[in-house]
Amino acid sequence: MSWRTTRATAQDEQGSRQVAVIDLGSNSWRLVVFSYGAGPWWKRTDELYETVRIGAGLARTGELSTLAMERGLETLAVFERFCRAGRIEPQDIHPVATSAIRDASNGPAFLVEAERVSGVTIEVLSAEDEAHFGYVAAVNTTTLENGAVLDLGGGSLQLTEVHGRRAAASASFPLGAVRLTEELLSADRPAKKKELSRVRAHAREALDSLPWLAGAGERLVGMGGAVRNLAAAAQAAAGDGLDLGVQGFVITPEVLANLVEQLAELNPAERGSVAGVKPGRGDIVLAAALVLETVVEAGGFAGLEVTEAGLREGL
Repeated sequence: MSWRTTRATAQDEQGSRQVAVIDLGSNSWRLVVFSYGAGPWWKRTDELYETVRIGAGLARTGELSTLAMERGLETLAVFERFCRAGRIEPQDIHPVATSAIRDASNGPAFLVEAERVSGVTIEVLSAEDEAHFGYVAAVNTTTLENGAVLDLGGGSLQLTEVHGRRAAASASFPLGAVRLTEELLSADRPAKKKELSRVRAHAREALDSLPWLAGAGERLVGMGGAVRNLAAAAQAAAGDGLDLGVQGFVITPEVLANLVEQLAELNPAERGSVAGVKPGRGDIVLAAALVLETVVEAGGFAGLEVTEAGLREGL
């Protein structure tokens, strides 16, 4: 369990209050604490992170596996204890689940058990709501006026068309990094060219149903753990270091192509050793890069501009 904190709690800032957002994604789960006051400011003050991989095996069986659910319940128990120790009121804890739990046939049963363990009711976001909160995060952390927002997770891909900073249309596709890795890529050897072509073709076929994508403009803002990892890997490859952050970094089509080539030559277990890529994402990062490459090409975008914000900030 990773714990990143600046320890600026509600007790440290007079009149401030804490809100916890729990994001139960298909790959990683996060509890993020935001502190805010009566004025216009807010800041992230604590974060817990765990690679739960709740969506493991879902593409094959349609269900959450027993082991994945056990990992999830253990993580929720830790989250609950953390919130209790921090004296965060139950009404200020906002847990949300995304595509894996939304799509699983046993998702409702898992939510009942999760509420018993954590004491809070988990809201399952619709695909539309998931896209909306990503859009809200993107337009409030970038200067995006016209273009598109991309949110890539473990189970799904959300795309939102933006005009005049307003969301004009959105769509969700089952093109998440965990899902495509399990469906289309080898788990124990470097990727073959035909596998890369198969992932690209699968993603392109899905995106062909989106009539506005090619006319959205040149600017694409992306978010999600894999997006941030790929941006960090691009920075490291360019010799920029990993301490700069990736906010505003643009991954060009050429850089994406180089990353795909580099990652494809490695075994899945080795990809997490690439500078900038977290070990918990190593096996799925190639699928993510292929999806991003396909979106950039299909939309004719100049590149992918990264925001470090995401669903949690949107909420």
